[in-house]
Amino acid sequence: RSRRVAPADAARLHELTPREQDVLRLIGQGLSNGEIADHLVVSEHTVKTHVSRTLNKLGLRNRGQAAAFSRRVTP
Repeated sequence: RSRRVAPADAARLHELTPREQDVLRLIGQGLSNGEIADHLVVSEHTVKTHVSRTLNKLGLRNRGQAAAFSRRVTP
């Protein structure tokens, strides 16, 4: 069964770069910054930058909110 994403959430998701979307999806899977860095083959500092920008663009305060948003909008 496909999930219906609220139009406002879909619009917010499209504000993210493809890499930020990857990071958001991995946050939603419960991965740490170090695990995300290993998975994407980038530095942990780069992941922290992507996380910060993602939270800012989505208007979220923390990883918990990002994880909840991710589970709501990503397959």
